[in-house]
Amino acid sequence: MNPNSADGLSSGTEDGQEIKSLSMFSHPYNKTITMAAIAKAAGVSQGAISSLLNDRDYGIRVSEKTRKRVFKACRELGYIPNDLRAVVRMYPELGDLCLLVSGSIADWAINPFFARVLKGAIGASSAAMRHITLAEYDENADYLENPDLLPSPIRSGTASKFICIGTMNFSLVQALLKRDFPVVFLGCDVSIPGVTTVQADYAEASKLAVDHLLKAGHRHIAIVSGPFGSEDHAIAELNRGIRLCYEHSGIPFDTQNIIHGDLSFKSGAAAIDVLFSRNQKPTAVFCLSDEAAAGAWSRAQSLGLKVPGDLSIVGCADEPIASQLNLTTIHLPAEEIGAQAVKDVESRVLKGTLLESRKIVLPVHSIERKSTASAISA
Repeated sequence: MNPNSADGLSSGTEDGQEIKSLSMFSHPYNKTITMAAIAKAAGVSQGAISSLLNDRDYGIRVSEKTRKRVFKACRELGYIPNDLRAVVRMYPELGDLCLLVSGSIADWAINPFFARVLKGAIGASSAAMRHITLAEYDENADYLENPDLLPSPIRSGTASKFICIGTMNFSLVQALLKRDFPVVFLGCDVSIPGVTTVQADYAEASKLAVDHLLKAGHRHIAIVSGPFGSEDHAIAELNRGIRLCYEHSGIPFDTQNIIHGDLSFKSGAAAIDVLFSRNQKPTAVFCLSDEAAAGAWSRAQSLGLKVPGDLSIVGCADEPIASQLNLTTIHLPAEEIGAQAVKDVESRVLKGTLLESRKIVLPVHSIERKSTASAISA
């Protein structure tokens, strides 16, 4: 995509960060208003006005209440400063939408679920807000102690709406909230005033998967799960859903049937080797990712097993590989997650700070294809 276009996508690096000119904004704002006029309207000194507009500490202590009063006066007067950073602080609806990811953008770029989230975000962005910047953050950094380490879209001041994906970094969130920016976090579950979290109903997803297999008569079901002891919210919720399903059914579950791995194709294949080296072999496998399910299917076939005749397999996410293999899976609404996140930040940038925390959980549903069958016919 062309980062110069209205619906472009750019990487938030120091060299690649484009500073947009005011000519890109269509508005009737007045640039002839003086500092004295703003100071009079807001009831503060011109020094305080200068400190706020230039985002500099001139030894003048400016409270949050005063800042809001000054920016309100500027908006009412129709004043627009020459510095783009001041424009974005004063008129946050004109700033970029920034997608912040923990770790490496390159790693996220090959993640099919992230690609679907991004597609939904771009599709939901309003015509005036389709310039989306990608930037990385360090999940272990202390951005309050070291603000110079903040991702460049925050430091440059060109972005004003933030969607975070990955591991939670509380100092990053606090740094954004301190600047009065709307923040949405995807894939985690935290209660922070001013932050919206958007996620799929992961627990319901695994309940649907296991319930489908139990209703088909399977009693020896193996689980290909994520890394042992993982704190990833999605994995924790998927595992919780499995426990809830078994508790509700009254059928005992042997935890030895849980195989941990990184949910890659390779880990799914390795899980089959472990499971079929045992005396009691499973008749069905639920994998917490479609990629792991594809690996399990491939390895099962190489061992001479028929899917679903000898082994039923269920995946999770409904990625393209699931439809290619005709894999039964659980649809996770990645596109809807991205769209909902954009709608939330765009709404909040116009309505103001969210005083409480907000949690949005989107529904999931099962997609039955050709990789599962009744245990009776196995």
